[in-house]
Amino acid sequence: MLPIPQRLVEQIERRLRQRRVHGLALLAFDLDGPRFGGGVGFADLGRVELVTTDTVFRVASVSKQLTTSVVLRAVGAGLLDLDQPVNDRLAPAQRLTDAEGSPATVPLRTLLSHSSGLPPSIRGADLGNPVLTRLVNGGAPASLTEAVTGLRVERGPGERIVYANSGLNLAGYLAGLAFDAPFEDAARDEVLGPLGMERSEFSTHREGPGVATPYGSIAPPGVSSRSAAAMQLVATPMGGLTSTAHDLARFGRMVLGGGVLEGERILDADLVAAATTLEMTNHPDLEQGYGLGFKVRRWRGRRLVGHDGNMPGVASMVWLAPDDGVGVVALANGFALGIPHEVALLAIDELLGPDAIERAAPDEPSPAEVRQREAFGRRVEGRFQVDGAAPPGFVGTLARFTTKVQLVHESRGLLRVDGNPGSDGPMWLVPEGGPGRYRVSAPVDHGTNGVFEHGPDGLRLWFSQATLLRPA
Repeated sequence: MLPIPQRLVEQIERRLRQRRVHGLALLAFDLDGPRFGGGVGFADLGRVELVTTDTVFRVASVSKQLTTSVVLRAVGAGLLDLDQPVNDRLAPAQRLTDAEGSPATVPLRTLLSHSSGLPPSIRGADLGNPVLTRLVNGGAPASLTEAVTGLRVERGPGERIVYANSGLNLAGYLAGLAFDAPFEDAARDEVLGPLGMERSEFSTHREGPGVATPYGSIAPPGVSSRSAAAMQLVATPMGGLTSTAHDLARFGRMVLGGGVLEGERILDADLVAAATTLEMTNHPDLEQGYGLGFKVRRWRGRRLVGHDGNMPGVASMVWLAPDDGVGVVALANGFALGIPHEVALLAIDELLGPDAIERAAPDEPSPAEVRQREAFGRRVEGRFQVDGAAPPGFVGTLARFTTKVQLVHESRGLLRVDGNPGSDGPMWLVPEGGPGRYRVSAPVDHGTNGVFEHGPDGLRLWFSQATLLRPA
C-alpha cells in the first residue's frame, strides 16, 4: 500500500489543526485491495500513540451499513422478508404503534431507508450521566430489547425520510431474532467474521493501546481535548461498531464486488444492488437520498454510496463509487463532522484522477436570470427552523426552541445559511438553474443539491438526504 499523497497529508493536517481534532485514519482502495492510506495525528494523547490504518475507532453511524448487511444476510437466507410488516416478527409488547396506539403496518425495508415513519431518536445511548441519559432516552433502556420496545410512528411508511436511529436498532434486533442470537453475535458470525474484519466488533466499550480515544464534550457535542469515552451505546445496531480503516475497506470491497470478497460470496448480488440504488428521496428534484441502509448521492457525475457517522468524540465516513470500483474510509477521533466528509471527497478525486472527474461548467446566467435569482433570494431571507430532526419529548422541544437557522441573500442569488447544526461550519446555497434550485457549498454534504417548494407555511427548503427547513 502506498502512503497518503503528500498534498493530501498537508490538507488533512491543516484541517485537524483548525478544528482541534487529534487524529485521522484514511484508506483508499479498489476491488483488488488498498491503493494508499495511513494515519495523521494521534490516537491517544496520554499514550502519545499515533494513528494507523489498524487503529480501532468508534465509527458511529457508519455502523448502519454493517447492520444493514446483517439484515440482508438474513433476507438472503430466507429468514426475513424486506416487504413483510415488522410487527409480524415482534412480540405483542414490542409491536410498533401509531399516534392513537393502534398497530402500525411498517415494512422492514422502510426501517433501512429511514422512511418508516419513526421519529428521530437516540434511544439506547448512555451519556455517562444518569440525568442526561434519562432525558435523551425518555427513560434509561438497559438493553437493545428495551430500546426497541414502545416505539411509535408519526406518519405513514414511505411518506418521508426522517433519520431515525431507532429504525436501524429495530432492524438489527429483528436480524438477531432471525439468527436466534444477540445482534452482536449475529453480526460477528454472519458478516464481520466472513469478511475477515478481525479487529471489528459491535461493542459498548473498547479502550487501551490500539484503540483511538474519542475526544470532545458530550452535551452539547463539541471539539475538545477531553475524553468522550463515557458515552456508550446500549443499543449497538444504530452506531456501536468499533472498527479500523483496514477492516472497513474489506467491507467496502465486498460491496464494490456485488457481495463478493476474495472469491467468497457474503451477500446476494441483487440485494447489494438494491441497497446501493437510490430508493427514497424527500423531493423528486433532489439528487440524494437513501437506498437500503446506504446514503446515495452524486459527486462530479459519479454515483457515491456509503454512510457517515458522528457522536461525541467521533466523525467518520465511508464513500464507495461502485461504477468506478473504488472507495475510501476516513475515521477521526474528534467531533468535527466536516473533516471526514471533506477528506473522503478529496481522496475519491485522487483515486479517479483529473481526467476522469466531471466538473460542472461555470454557471453564466443572463441578466434577466440574475434578477430572478436575486428577487427569489431576497424573498426567502429570514429565520427558519429545522423540521423532523429533533426527538420527541423535552430534549426535542428544547432543540426546536433553541435552534434557529437564518438565510441571508448575499448577491446574485447566493444564499448564506447561518446556524444549521448539520453543516458543521459555513454553508452557502449556490444558485443553479431556475429560482429555488441550488447547489450546497459546505463542509458536510458538499456538492449535493437543495430545492425550495411551496408548503402550507410558506417556502420550505429540502437539502441533504433528510433536512427540511421551514419558516420559523
